[in-house]
Amino acid sequence: MKLLYVLVLVVCISCSKGGSNDSGGETPGPLPQISITDLSLFEGNAGTATFPVEVRLSAKYPKEVTVQYSTIEGFAKAGEDFTAVAGQTLTFAPNETTKTINITVVADLIKEGDDDFIVRLSAPVNATISKADATVIIRNDDTKVAFTNTGYEAPTTYTGFTLDWADEFNGTALDASIWSHQNGDGCPGNCGWGNNELQYYTSRPQNFFFQDGKLIIEANKESFSGKNYTSSKILTSGKKKMKYGRIDIRAKLPTGQGIWPAFWMMPQDDVYGGWPASGEIDIMEMVGHEPNRTHGTVHYGTAWNDRKYITKSTTAPTGTLHDKFYVYSVEWKENEIKWFLDGNLFATFTKADVGTYNYPFNEYFYLIFNMAVGGDWPQSPNATTYFPQWLIVDYVRVYKPN
Repeated sequence: MKLLYVLVLVVCISCSKGGSNDSGGETPGPLPQISITDLSLFEGNAGTATFPVEVRLSAKYPKEVTVQYSTIEGFAKAGEDFTAVAGQTLTFAPNETTKTINITVVADLIKEGDDDFIVRLSAPVNATISKADATVIIRNDDTKVAFTNTGYEAPTTYTGFTLDWADEFNGTALDASIWSHQNGDGCPGNCGWGNNELQYYTSRPQNFFFQDGKLIIEANKESFSGKNYTSSKILTSGKKKMKYGRIDIRAKLPTGQGIWPAFWMMPQDDVYGGWPASGEIDIMEMVGHEPNRTHGTVHYGTAWNDRKYITKSTTAPTGTLHDKFYVYSVEWKENEIKWFLDGNLFATFTKADVGTYNYPFNEYFYLIFNMAVGGDWPQSPNATTYFPQWLIVDYVRVYKPN
């Protein structure tokens, strides 16, 4: 009987030792959890930069732990902003708790938004994943907007017209003899500028500046004075007005859902009363979800609840109006307005088109350049809308009839 007891005891001890693992006889505990940490760094100005993305285990583990990782594009694009990786393996040695995934980011001197991409973990061995995705933000630290001068150039003379004034935007500051800023959100009298727009207009260099002989209006996604977006708006009211003539504006337009650039005209004197009775002439409007289409419009009527408009549109011959510079023009005569894109007529409006309404377009008007964000027509930006956006103007030339 004693012999049987001893044999049973030996077997039990042997079974207990058989439960050990390969790491020195230590018994593994619960599987550790793997997490990956978000990262935000400046990209730098030249060559490449290394973005170290940290991966952690929740506890030491006596066995080797592995996990796979890949990158997923966001606004940052593989091959352009960073070097993509796919199906790579990260290995934790026994009892190791911290590792780093090094992602190569392309540095440049071009002004951009804060681009992002994701590093995603998958297929863990000897662990579980508690946080699979790290958002990596490539923060912009540059100031130069990227563009070329490609596009149509307007003639400098026209039969029947003489140049009255022009702004070629070759300086470093706005010409105060021609332009003024109109800042704010329209409140309290005209909140959202009558269109439920979402931006706050400023004259800050973050929203308005000059580069390479171009005027640039920049729309940003940022919290400012109670709004979530900023942009800029300039006008010639009280400084430059016109009654008939030709206007040429050479510009490269922005793009994206909720983006709304415009070159337009309002009456210097409300001869027929407040808007829309005294009229509005829209030389160019574009809503960013239709980046190849430009609209020319007139607004008229008797009151807000009796407002009328006529719109005519045309499209870029190829691509979008964001791809290169186009020239947006109107020829304005007594009782007639014509719209042109790159010198090609696409719409004509005459006094007969308003029917029995007052025709307010034989009075003095002034110019407005702006880029709105959101509003009743373009709707709000969405997850696909990239910021910042730029409205880039090469020149405006105003001709008077001979």
